[in-house]
Amino acid sequence: MNINKSYIAVLVSSFLSVSTFNAVAEDIERVEIFAERMSSDLESISRQVTVIDNEVLTTEFASAQNLAEVLAKVVPGMAPPTPALTNFGTTIRGRNALVLIDGVPLNTNRNISRDLHNIHPSQVARVEVFRGGNAIYGSGATGGVIYIHTKSGEGENKLVSSISTQISLTERTSDSMTSQIYQEVSGSYQQWSYLLAGSFEKTAGAYDADGDRIAPEPSQGDSIDSDIFSINGKIKYQWQDQSLEFSALSYQLEQDTDYASDPSAKELPYLSKAQSIKGLELDKQNEISNQVFDLSYKNRINDDHRLTAQLYYRDYESRFSPFDGRPYGTWNHLAQTYLESTNLGLRLTVNSSLSEQLDLDWGLDSSEEKSEMPVTTYDGDIYDESNGLVFQELGDKAFVPELTHSSRAAFAQARYQLNDAISLEAGLRYEEIEASFDDFTTLGQAVDIQGSDYDYDSFVSNFAATYQVNDDHTVYLAANEGYELPDIGLRIRYANEQFDLSQSKLKPVETQDYEFGWRGNFEQVAMSLALFHSSSDLGNVKSENMGLSLSRNKVEIKGIEVTLDLDINDYLALDLSYSYAEGKEKAEGADEYIKMNGFAIPPNKLSAALVYDNLQGWTSQLRLLAVSGEDYRIDGNNAFGRRDVESYRVVDWSNQVELPKGTLTVGIENLFNKQYYSVYSQLQRNGNNTSSIPGRGRLLSVNYQLTW
Repeated sequence: MNINKSYIAVLVSSFLSVSTFNAVAEDIERVEIFAERMSSDLESISRQVTVIDNEVLTTEFASAQNLAEVLAKVVPGMAPPTPALTNFGTTIRGRNALVLIDGVPLNTNRNISRDLHNIHPSQVARVEVFRGGNAIYGSGATGGVIYIHTKSGEGENKLVSSISTQISLTERTSDSMTSQIYQEVSGSYQQWSYLLAGSFEKTAGAYDADGDRIAPEPSQGDSIDSDIFSINGKIKYQWQDQSLEFSALSYQLEQDTDYASDPSAKELPYLSKAQSIKGLELDKQNEISNQVFDLSYKNRINDDHRLTAQLYYRDYESRFSPFDGRPYGTWNHLAQTYLESTNLGLRLTVNSSLSEQLDLDWGLDSSEEKSEMPVTTYDGDIYDESNGLVFQELGDKAFVPELTHSSRAAFAQARYQLNDAISLEAGLRYEEIEASFDDFTTLGQAVDIQGSDYDYDSFVSNFAATYQVNDDHTVYLAANEGYELPDIGLRIRYANEQFDLSQSKLKPVETQDYEFGWRGNFEQVAMSLALFHSSSDLGNVKSENMGLSLSRNKVEIKGIEVTLDLDINDYLALDLSYSYAEGKEKAEGADEYIKMNGFAIPPNKLSAALVYDNLQGWTSQLRLLAVSGEDYRIDGNNAFGRRDVESYRVVDWSNQVELPKGTLTVGIENLFNKQYYSVYSQLQRNGNNTSSIPGRGRLLSVNYQLTW
């Protein structure tokens, strides 16, 4: 493994030069996990877990724009942050992760990679990230599970008011000022508890370290110049050992910008900065609408059995930036895609203690998703004459027809305490899936495709052994299978006359993961180590040459993750993590493996936080993100996700001060005003410089919160 040791030197030199700042390390061995199918503590669980509580979130959001950025900085094994409104390329251990909000899955079969952008940071109370293949929650967790807990109304009656602003320090104008307000009322009365929280955020333009306005991201979109509304409501009734809770979450992002990415940058040599150009005339811009309704029932039947039942409904819409697909036979249009999806689901979990040594979690899942992906088409001549600024709508056409995707699953997970030191785990999950679509005509070639249906299933298992060497050291060995349902829409939108859903190689992605882990404590130091290997005979459906070629490659991934928490003294602590992964794939019919591209396997990443807590109401943190360079080209040739990526380092600074009334949080993102390009930007998602988006320059964030 080519571990770049220079990053250790960079970390030490960066932090020793600012010795007055530091972070109180968290003893992860004492952290409890709340997710209902993974409830445990970090001392006994047979996988690596990152728990990010509300205190850490508050600190990290002082120098980040959204939850996706925070997780990408903090979670080992997760790819670095991107500037776009997407988690495309933000893999965990080289694979996709399943995102849940209070147990409700956010993935859709037409995977558009916006799962981590469907909730506002103000509504998040806690995040638990389970790294590695996982089938307990269903499809999509081949890389892990990201379980988001929203804020709850249980506790004392209170009213929380918060106001915040952000402004670029490289271009201090009203055009660079983002503002946000947040209100929360919560409490309890007798057997009732409640919460009502809402926020409104108006984002502004972003500026790089040179003081230039950052161009809009033309492929996956961004949140520049957007209005963001969020409402979270909960009401809970509890009697004896039972409770019934209804919750409703609404998140709405609507972009309205006058700027576009100047198409002239396409002609410049790689890597040239994307340029922002004013004059955009586009009525329908990037948009996200996420509505989640959840009814949960919990019953502690007796001391040995607990029941959790969850009925949910999700209504989701998402719109992207227009794409000039006229040069490609599979598009033949200047068009803008958008997704419409609904999902009705039921999840049942029973936690049973069958003896002093044996626990069993078992349950049922059922869901029915309906989704479709039309496109809005635009006049290409007017677009060309306006230098890519004016979009005159011509109407909507089908791109991906309405898909019905039904699944039914059963699972069981057993834990057996063999003796005081050794515990064993084993689990099974079986799922049946039915998929169908109606007749439609393809967008590019206008081919009439007859509707069809297809049934398929998946059976996965897991096994693990944990050995507690002593009170300070634990080792484990795990074999986990995960699976992910293939993206049917990606397959059928480029279909030809002979297409048949049942013959389209849409078997699930089934992964075999092996992991060895260790967690240990040495007085003031807590450490962890994980070595992992993941393989699958069929990878995700890959679209190449704009859909003219679709493939399912054989994949092998291996890597290492290391974390260290050091309590330097009563006031100072250091939190460090290092991630390394390498992956190879072999195409159908090929004889040899080749290196996987940069959107799948990110470069090595070092993340570190140095925190100072004066124990009298002031906490200050410096966070370093260091990403190594990596050449993803094959034989020196550039291609999708295959560029020579240069290394970069970014330092953020955040402070929290407890005032006589309220809390003041001040953060500076990119403290040293480093001009850099993220991995996503260097790989050029749309294939040219219009997506070479630099990182934000020095940015000041101020938040004041008062609890009444």
